[in-house]
Amino acid sequence: MPVQAMGVDVRKTKLVMTLGPALMQGDRLRESLREADAVRLNASHGDPESRVEALQKVRALALELGRSIPVFLDLQGPKWRVGLLEAPIDLVEGSEGYFFAAGVTVPADAAWAAPLPHPELFEGAEAGQHWLLDDGAITVEILAKRADLLKARVVIGGPLKARKGIHPIGMDINMDPLTEKDHVDIRWGVEHEVDLFAQSFVRRASDVQQLQAIIQHLGGTQPIIAKIEHPAALANLGEILEVSWGVMVARGDLGVELGVERVPGLQKQIIKTARRALKPVITATQMLESMIEHSQPTRAEASDVANAIWDGTDAVMLSAESATGAHPVEAVQWLARIAAEADANVKQRTPTLPDELAEKVLARTDISVAFAACRTADEINARWIVAFTEGGGTARMVSRLAGRTPVLGATVDEVTARRMGLLRGVTSLLIPRVSNTDEMVTVVRELLVAKHQLGSMDRVVMTMGLPLWKTGSTNTMKVMTF
Repeated sequence: MPVQAMGVDVRKTKLVMTLGPALMQGDRLRESLREADAVRLNASHGDPESRVEALQKVRALALELGRSIPVFLDLQGPKWRVGLLEAPIDLVEGSEGYFFAAGVTVPADAAWAAPLPHPELFEGAEAGQHWLLDDGAITVEILAKRADLLKARVVIGGPLKARKGIHPIGMDINMDPLTEKDHVDIRWGVEHEVDLFAQSFVRRASDVQQLQAIIQHLGGTQPIIAKIEHPAALANLGEILEVSWGVMVARGDLGVELGVERVPGLQKQIIKTARRALKPVITATQMLESMIEHSQPTRAEASDVANAIWDGTDAVMLSAESATGAHPVEAVQWLARIAAEADANVKQRTPTLPDELAEKVLARTDISVAFAACRTADEINARWIVAFTEGGGTARMVSRLAGRTPVLGATVDEVTARRMGLLRGVTSLLIPRVSNTDEMVTVVRELLVAKHQLGSMDRVVMTMGLPLWKTGSTNTMKVMTF
């Protein structure tokens, strides 16, 4: 379980791990879920049958461990990828080979050949174009084209694995934000009740709204994490934050699109903007990349994780490190250790209200109460802030505004409890549905004493809404002394 001191979690930063074959062996998943706070299913890999097994196993183990762990489905989106390969292809620098469509015979002189299941790439390709493969690790130059075959020369070589991404520099093709595969995966996610969706290559608010409409049409209520990895998303970040549950700093494609040298500054910008909008943010890609092969992270990786935390990210995410790496459990455990140490060295701050929200406070009672609760908790050295929440909105606001005081998100809804697993500094607390505030306070008092070791003269600040159990109705703050 997460590192604890005095009954309160030291680690506030949440850990997301990508589920893959490496974690499905033996007891690895159980051990990893003792530390990980959320699970990502990557729709770009695997099949629906394996996803069902993985989801069911996570749910069962979370119940066994007594943890509320959200699972989100990360949609592939309109990303171009190499097709399926029987084995990795070694692209040697200077060698010439082909990208081919299904059913095409590759010329005998090919040093290598890779399937390309994207007709629009054959159409948009031009001689002289440079294509980046596998997040920029490999570069090829297009030499010649026909309707179903592209000849290319390797400029920067390396092993090419199946389903790795392709980024053609300078090619501008207008694409629908959701592909046919995405529609199939969305239906699967709604039917199997994943907790959230992550949407790839979001460019504008309407992309998120389109996905939300499809989810609702299918009978789902899942919120959306918008992945920020395209230049247009940076220009439209404000409007994207308004319509999404939260955002992800997707550093892989962000670096391919804009250059790796710009990623650190862009990461800080995205995190800062998300925090000001009171929205959660996840930082992802190559957090502990070396642990795909090695049993310990590098010092540079530890610094990278810590700096994302000091920037204010809610969560840090493992990708291949946990999905296909040689040391998936160790990667999760190291991420937890680094995050706990970084959290212990976060400069404690007095809760402050971003300038952008000053006007909203006049019209939004819930923001005003959440801010007042955070300031009060800080000033009286409260042990906890307890945010009673129906849909999780109050807990999201309090987690953004709180200083050093940890937050309990008290809810009657299991799905809301799981989603709060992605909020920095928030621990979910499932409570029974009661009919009045006196019962509510009594229930929480008993749970705090039993689960979180509160003693005589400890103080807790509570936020709640009257009438009870109405989303967005937070209008009351209460200080309780034990």
